[in-house]
Amino acid sequence: MSEKPTETSSSADESAPAEETSTDNTAAEAPDPRESSAPEETEAESTQILPPIDEADDDESADEPSLPSPPPPPPAPRERSARDARPLPWDPDAPRAGRVRPDADADRRREIILEKASAIEAATTVSPAPSPDEASDDEDDLYTYIPPYNLPSRDPDPPAQKSDLHRQIFVTVGAAASFAAMLWMFGAFGQQAILGGGALDVLVDGWYSGEQALLAPDASFFWLWPVVVSAIIAHTVFQWQSSQKSTPRQQRSGWRIGLASLLMLAWTAAVYLDLLTVAVLAALAMALALMDAVRQFNFHTARSSTERRLTDATAGLFAGWALVLAMSSFSVWLTALGIRIPGIPALLWALIGLLLCIWVGAFYAMTERGRITIALGLGWGMFWLIFPRLLSDLTSVGVAIGAAMGAFIVILATESRRHRINHAERRAAMGRPVEDII
Repeated sequence: MSEKPTETSSSADESAPAEETSTDNTAAEAPDPRESSAPEETEAESTQILPPIDEADDDESADEPSLPSPPPPPPAPRERSARDARPLPWDPDAPRAGRVRPDADADRRREIILEKASAIEAATTVSPAPSPDEASDDEDDLYTYIPPYNLPSRDPDPPAQKSDLHRQIFVTVGAAASFAAMLWMFGAFGQQAILGGGALDVLVDGWYSGEQALLAPDASFFWLWPVVVSAIIAHTVFQWQSSQKSTPRQQRSGWRIGLASLLMLAWTAAVYLDLLTVAVLAALAMALALMDAVRQFNFHTARSSTERRLTDATAGLFAGWALVLAMSSFSVWLTALGIRIPGIPALLWALIGLLLCIWVGAFYAMTERGRITIALGLGWGMFWLIFPRLLSDLTSVGVAIGAAMGAFIVILATESRRHRINHAERRAAMGRPVEDII
């Protein structure tokens, strides 16, 4: 009876270590609760995910379950731009004034996003390439020549009227009058000759001699009149052609050229009759009629080079010469009457009249393709104004310099316009780009 308990206790003692050993083995073999909750994995997947176990680890470290790695630190807040110091609506530290609508922050965020999108789009937008049609138009503009004057009209002339015949007769009478004035200047009517005879030293008390008025040229100025008369006669013959009988430019200019020719005869007669006032009025009216004739030519451009030479060139040379004659006649008239304004010297009036004459001549010389005959007629008169202002008793260096500079500027400007237009027309004819012409 007494031996059985002893065996039982000893067997209990022997079984205790065995239970502890089995408990340890069971604990070692027991799966991790997280692994039991996770879905079953294949051997290959578990091998790839689980970290390798170092052989140097002891049993206690192997029994401890693996802990997950700590989460990464939150990113640092983005620094605010110096340009936008306004608090963002979702910033917790932003001041809140009063009661804000629930959707105010969302609206504000939407506005900011739209502003940034607009700024990005404006910064990155590239101007659209021109369409092929627009590019071709721009290229065509480089090769398109637009003349700075009215092109010749190709319309048929209107039917001839009875007034056209009257105009042709009137121009012929004017040509005859200009020829008679030339003969009178040569002394063909028994009087002292203006051309080569020195009659201007005694006619009209010598006011046209160039030695008594500041703007009166030398008597050699009138030697251009025979050349003008020759051009008028050629123009008269040309306007009798059938192609010129009813042209608009002849209808509008013929009366004025014929009137200017008659007025030149009136001036010659007034000088020989010592009628200074009549001579001044005739010279002024002659210059106005010729300027208006040139203006009509600008409206109706010549259709051929022959028409330009026999019509435009004739009127231009006559107009440039008549401008100087009108200026000198008016200066002579004012000086002869002794009209003066106190405090204003005569030299100032002379320079004003000289400037006005040069400006009018340059204005009309720069019309159409450049009317060089106007510049040459004006330059001829200015040239013969220089010598009496330097060599006679009535000297004026200012008037001499003004006349020389005025003639040079008018001729140079007119020739420059002619060259630019001719150059542009040649380039356009060769298919090359042309430049703008003012």
